[in-house]
Amino acid sequence: MEYQTKPKENYIVIDGYFSLEGIKSVKDVVEKRFENRLKTDFYNDFMNWSKAENEILLGTFRPYTSWGLGTDLGCIFNYRNPDEFVYQEFKLIHSLVNGWVPAENTSIGNNHLIAVKFESQIPEILLKLHEEKEYRPTAPVGCFQVGLCPKNDFPIILENIRKRRLENKSKY
Repeated sequence: MEYQTKPKENYIVIDGYFSLEGIKSVKDVVEKRFENRLKTDFYNDFMNWSKAENEILLGTFRPYTSWGLGTDLGCIFNYRNPDEFVYQEFKLIHSLVNGWVPAENTSIGNNHLIAVKFESQIPEILLKLHEEKEYRPTAPVGCFQVGLCPKNDFPIILENIRKRRLENKSKY
C-alpha cells in the first residue's frame, strides 16, 4: 500500500544524474546483486532499458513521498532557490530502492535511483546537477540540488519551503 503524503511534502530532492557510463555501472551492480535472486519484471524492465534522449537516471536521498511507476509529475525546482522552477511534463519509469532493487515505486526513507521520461527534451535545470559516472554517488556536500514534484502540488510546496526557511532564520 502506498503511503499518501500531504501535498506540501509531495516532492523528492535530487543530488545528481547518471551519465551513460554511470548507468552502465549501476546496471553492473544490479546484475551482480541479483545473481542468485529471483528476477522480477521490474528487474528485467530496468536491465533491458536503454536510455533515450528524453530520459534521465537521477539519484535521490531518502524521499518524503512514495510514487508508483507511471506517476505524472511536472515540476522541477531549484531546491535552494525554489522560485527558480520549470514546468514540464514527465513520468517516473524506473525506481531502484537503495540504488539496486528495481521496484514498482519509490518508498519513504530509502535512497533511490529513479529514471524519468520527458515528453520532449530533458530540461537544462537537470543538467546543472552533479554528473555521476559510477554507481557510488560522488556529489559533493552543498552541490546544486533540485526538487521534483507533481505540478499541481508545487504552489503549496513552494509556500511550505518558504515558511520553513523563514522559521529557521528566526531561530538564529
